[in-house]
Amino acid sequence: MGDFFRKHRFRILICIIALLVGIMLCTVNQKGNSYPGSGIINTILQPFRSAANSISENSESLLGSFTQGSRYQAEIEELKKENAGLKNELKNYENTKQQLAELQQFMGIKEKHEDHIYSEPCTIIGYVTNDPYHSFIIDKGTDDGISLHDPVITGEGIVGIISSVSSNSATVQTILSPDLSIGAISANNKYTGILEGEIVLASEYKCRMIYLDRDTKLKEGDLITTSSASGLFPKGYLIGTVDSIEIMESGLSKYAVITPAVDFEAMTSVIAIIDYPGKGDSHE
Repeated sequence: MGDFFRKHRFRILICIIALLVGIMLCTVNQKGNSYPGSGIINTILQPFRSAANSISENSESLLGSFTQGSRYQAEIEELKKENAGLKNELKNYENTKQQLAELQQFMGIKEKHEDHIYSEPCTIIGYVTNDPYHSFIIDKGTDDGISLHDPVITGEGIVGIISSVSSNSATVQTILSPDLSIGAISANNKYTGILEGEIVLASEYKCRMIYLDRDTKLKEGDLITTSSASGLFPKGYLIGTVDSIEIMESGLSKYAVITPAVDFEAMTSVIAIIDYPGKGDSHE
């Protein structure tokens, strides 16, 4: 009996739904006018219509947000590409600007030392691994006229010498190394000494001028240039400035801590002096 009533109720429910649908269809005439009583049906169906409209509106809103978000994402990616391009152009501009400044300095050196022959500007392409004295490698070699022991400079001052060379590259040993001994003199030509590197000073990109008399009058800020005494460098190239005056470990003489004119950390290119009067007279 329970199964019968359940089936009976189900059939009744189906009939009621069919009746309501039929009434709804009949409430509208061919001209689009509603018959009397259609308001009741509309009232009954209104919640269903509202729900359907809400679902439709939410779907359209969600689809619109998705489409708009995709457009914004595409615009963001495009802006990122433009920004990267502008950064690259700015970097190239800065590099070109620096190269032009270096070339101007090199031209000034050539005018000052007309009897010296220089290489083309050499780009630094790497550094010697685990060298506390900051030796580096350049992209020019014997094919470019560079040879062993050639002095290396920038427009600011001296850098070091060529310590090894191949056909298309060379290694530069800097003035921060204790293996180099370069004749040095104060700009007023009163005080002479030998420039050499020292490991503690090299960590600060400094070196020292040794063999100064105890009564030396060198002072902070004085300019130091090459004297050609060692034969490694021709005379008259700027080394740097006096940072301080100290007493040697022996106590018998003094030395000057020198801050090189060259900024070793910012340096990107150098030139070699491939020939000059007196070259080769005494290489150590």
